[in-house]
Amino acid sequence: MTAPALPSPVRGALTGRYLGSAAGRSALWPENPDQHRLHAVREGLEDRFLTRPFFLQKEEVDLLERDLNGIVDLLFSLPERLFDGDPHAFASAVGLRPEQARIALRPPVREPGRIGRADLYHDGTGFRLLEFNLSSALGGLETAELNRLLLEDPKLADFATEEGLAFPDSLGAVARLIRETADNAGHDGGTLRVALMDWHTGYPKTEPEIRVLARLLGEHGIEAVPCHTGQVREADGRILADGRPVDLVYRFFTLGELTADSASSARADELLDAFTRCDVPVLSPLSTSLYSNKRALAMLWDDRCLSTYDATERALVERLLPWTGELRPGPALVRGERTDLIAYCERNRSRLVLKPSHGLGGVGTVLGRGVSDGEWSDALDRASEGRYIVQELVTPQPEYCPDPETNGLSPWIVNWGAFLVGRRYAGAFLRGLPADRADVISYDNKAHAGCAFQATGSA
Repeated sequence: MTAPALPSPVRGALTGRYLGSAAGRSALWPENPDQHRLHAVREGLEDRFLTRPFFLQKEEVDLLERDLNGIVDLLFSLPERLFDGDPHAFASAVGLRPEQARIALRPPVREPGRIGRADLYHDGTGFRLLEFNLSSALGGLETAELNRLLLEDPKLADFATEEGLAFPDSLGAVARLIRETADNAGHDGGTLRVALMDWHTGYPKTEPEIRVLARLLGEHGIEAVPCHTGQVREADGRILADGRPVDLVYRFFTLGELTADSASSARADELLDAFTRCDVPVLSPLSTSLYSNKRALAMLWDDRCLSTYDATERALVERLLPWTGELRPGPALVRGERTDLIAYCERNRSRLVLKPSHGLGGVGTVLGRGVSDGEWSDALDRASEGRYIVQELVTPQPEYCPDPETNGLSPWIVNWGAFLVGRRYAGAFLRGLPADRADVISYDNKAHAGCAFQATGSA
């Protein structure tokens, strides 16, 4: 088969070599996939997959790891930088209700667990950070199984060998963090049993994926118990999940679920009291919710925060994070210019996007370029009354994928979900849509899943 003509530009020489290779000439999929692995990726990532893997050079991985750690360091420093070390004042500033702050900040945790997924676009010059989901309740942790599944295709296996490609095991990194957290809490070094725990009302939806994760963690020597909060009880100084004693709770439940109403808050207090009495750590702590809030990202562009940066910190924010601000009436500093924020947004509709400060899947997101002046004005009015941020729009460079229908290449827009576990880059969960319908990339919009490989040597 003749290789399709490569479009211009293709991002990266490695991608260009792939698209010109035997592996890159058609949609990639093994003829007889491992059924257990196929089940894992279908349960965890649904059954829509990009037609090729994506690639990073070693230098890109090293820079991405440094940058993501730098942003997390800045986020974790916000209470000290802006609120005299008062976490409750910080919680209020990011929009938590007093009841939410009370639950999120108990028991005291010196520093939230460093686990999360950064959602990024690549604009052709580098990655730009859209949001940072700092939490253990993450989708896409099974992505390394997709890497392994694709390597069952001999064409990709040959290409990976020729180029010296590898991939991090995201779930392996999580397993190491689980062990480290349990050891720091005094685990005796024997069998480690972990509860993969969601809120009781959300568990019917997440149970299939959680069961896949439990099986995969078993391959790392961790006994994982899929369960929900309704299956938890305390007996003889131990926490029992679905009848089995556990040493650590890996949290899928969210602060919003725990504080949805008074009954939920009461149940949350019961659970957290029991975890404390039995010395069972929670990964990640609920306090992480404060830093996942998009208002926290907006604070990194706040003029009070900018004044505290050294040259390296300021350069990081300006390079990686598009200008982001909390949407509210009145003056604001926008890239060094003092201006009325609502009027600025009105004038710059096509360059901005509105997002709820806390939310998932792009729900409530409004791209200025996708609406009329009147619709944008109405959206600003509604958003200024609630909890929204406004962010500079990032225009990602299209990525070209084999098109099975045309035997050519078609442009897609890809959201890179880069995992940070501990202080290490731990792989990427990619979601993509055709370029002509990629304003908001989410599974609700039928995005396709993908994975990334990285070069182990310098370019």
